[in-house]
Amino acid sequence: MLSKDKNDLITLTGPGTPGGKMMRAYWQPVALSRELAGDVPLPLRVLSEDLVLFRDAEGSPQLIGRYCPHRQVDLSFGRVEAGGLRCIYHGWLLSGEGRCLEQPGEGAASTYKDRIRHPAYPCFEAAGLIFAYLGEGTPPRRPQFEFFAADKSSQVWAGKLHHDCNWLQAHEGNVDPQHLSYLHRFMSQAAALDPRGNALVGADVAPTMEVEETAYGFRINTVRAVGGGAKYIRVTNHIMPNCGSFGGVPLFDPATGPTPENAGYQLHFHVPIDDATHWKYTMLFSHERPLDPDFLTDKLFAEQKSYYSRRTHANRYLQDREEMRRVSFAGVGRNFFDHDKLAVESQGRGPIMDRSQEHLGTTDKPVMLLRRLLLQAVEDVAGGRDPLFVERDGAPNGLAEMRVQVIVETPATELAPA
Repeated sequence: MLSKDKNDLITLTGPGTPGGKMMRAYWQPVALSRELAGDVPLPLRVLSEDLVLFRDAEGSPQLIGRYCPHRQVDLSFGRVEAGGLRCIYHGWLLSGEGRCLEQPGEGAASTYKDRIRHPAYPCFEAAGLIFAYLGEGTPPRRPQFEFFAADKSSQVWAGKLHHDCNWLQAHEGNVDPQHLSYLHRFMSQAAALDPRGNALVGADVAPTMEVEETAYGFRINTVRAVGGGAKYIRVTNHIMPNCGSFGGVPLFDPATGPTPENAGYQLHFHVPIDDATHWKYTMLFSHERPLDPDFLTDKLFAEQKSYYSRRTHANRYLQDREEMRRVSFAGVGRNFFDHDKLAVESQGRGPIMDRSQEHLGTTDKPVMLLRRLLLQAVEDVAGGRDPLFVERDGAPNGLAEMRVQVIVETPATELAPA
C-alpha cells in the first residue's frame, strides 16, 4: 500500500505540484502527427495545462498557451500566418517562442509587444508523434529510441486511446505481467488473437519475476513453467517516467501469414490530460519489415479510430456474460486495450486510486519498484537534480540496453551447444 501523501506525490501532475515538476523534466508525447493537419491549430490539455499546437511556415510543430495574453480568447480558433498564430479577436500575433510579434491596435512606435511573454514550449516530431518539453531550464537530450531514425519511419506506427482515470493506474498495468493470465485470457485457442501466447500465459498463473534496474528504469524477466520442464520467458520494461515496452499485439495481418517471434514490440506512453484523465499513446515497431498502416488503423485498432473506445464505465464496457463463458475471460471483446481500460478505470471509487486500501502480493514487485523510482524522481527534481533517465548531451544512451523478448526455453534448448 501507499500512504495518501506519497500517492499524491506521484499521481497529481498539475502546474506547481511535485509530481508535475517531475513529469515536466522529461519530453512527453502531446499529439499524433496526423492530428496536426495544415493550418488548423489543435487545442490540447497536457498535465492540467491548456495549450494549442500549430505548424509554422516550415511545417514544424509549435506549442504555446491556449489563451491569448490580450483578452484570453481561445487561440485554437486563430489563424496560422506570418510565422505565428494570430488571434481572431484583435489580431495579436504570437510566435512559437511565446513572443508577441504584432499588436495592430497599438501605435507603430509602441514597444508594448516586446514586453509580452506567453507560455511556449519546445517540440520535436518523430515516428508519428509530437513531443514537447514543458519543464524549466534547458531541455534534456531527446530520448534515443531506435525507431526515431528516419530510415525506420515505415517500421513504426502510432495511435492513442483516451482513459477516464489517472495516468499511474494504467501505467502500473504495464509492469504487472501476472494479469495477462486472467484479464487477457481467451476461453479457447480458436478465439485468441495469439493462440500460442494465450496457451503459454494460461499455463502458469503464478509466474516468477526477476527485476533488474537499468539506466532507463527497469527490466522485468517474467518466467512461467509451461510443462515438460519448459519455461516461457517474457522480457518487458519500464521506461521513466511513464512508458512501458513489451510484445503482444499482432504487428501484421494474420491473414498474410504468421509473424516471426520477436519481430518487434510496442510501447505505451501514459500522458496526463489532468489528474482524472489521460491519453495512452501506443507505438508499434517492427525491427526489419515495414508495417501495414491500413491493417493497424482499419482492422486492429478500428474501434479506436476516433481515439475513444465505445466501451465506457457508463455502459459497463458492454461486458457480455455469454462471451465470458465462451470467448474471453473479461467479456469485453478481443481488444486488449479495452480489457485494460475496464480494469484501470474501475480501480477504486474515483479517477485516482486510493493505494492505501490495496494489499500487494508477491507478483507486485515491479509495481512497488515503479513507485519507489517515481518517488525518488520527485525528490531529485525538488532538490534540483536530474532524475533517472533525463539524459544530457554526451551521456551514454540508456536505451541501448533495452530489449523486448519472448523466449520458450526447453530442456533441450538449455543443453543445446552454442
